Amino acid sequence: MAKAKTEKKTKELNEETKFAEKDFLMSYMPFLIIITFVIIIRWFVATPVRVNGSSMSPTLKNGDTMLLYKLTKKTRGIRRFDIVVIQTDSGKLIKRVIALPGEKIKYVIEKGEKDEMMGVLYINGEKVEESFLTEETKINTCREIWEKDYNICNTEKTLFEGESYEVEVPKNSYYVMGDNRFNSKDSRMIGFIEDKGILGTTEIILFPFSRTGKAK
Repeated sequence: MAKAKTEKKTKELNEETKFAEKDFLMSYMPFLIIITFVIIIRWFVATPVRVNGSSMSPTLKNGDTMLLYKLTKKTRGIRRFDIVVIQTDSGKLIKRVIALPGEKIKYVIEKGEKDEMMGVLYINGEKVEESFLTEETKINTCREIWEKDYNICNTEKTLFEGESYEVEVPKNSYYVMGDNRFNSKDSRMIGFIEDKGILGTTEIILFPFSRTGKAK
């Protein structure tokens, strides 16, 4: 009799334990689902990325936290003037796409409205306006002198002499530059960026809240 009571009690305890474990799992299931969903989103769709340095100033500021879209290349492709996050040997960089695969790019130093000598973008021989740049930045585009392999700046003299510094972007590659042309490590120094080196596009500033919104 005592043995039967003991077995019954043990069975009841086991059932209570099973119910307790089930309740525990059920209570934490929503959190597990949320965590799994966040991991999937961050890995495949979007993730925060931080701006380091002033190479994209004034469009982006040092310390801005942005949202990196990872599916852009598959959904619509990379377009001219997209802001992209690229992976380099020295880490992640945020730059702007200037020229697309197969395009020929050069800058011609021309006079502005106030007679300033500034670099004007030409793609496949046609002038392209960079409305996101300040007048000072346009002046700085060709202020530095780079290695000949990466030089894309032409003066009236070089053009008159029949010498044109123009580069053709290889297949599956892009030419990128920072908006702060006086202080940006970009394709003028490191060359073309292969498609696989582009992690995605970014245009939404998440933080600080005073700058939250689409980058202009």
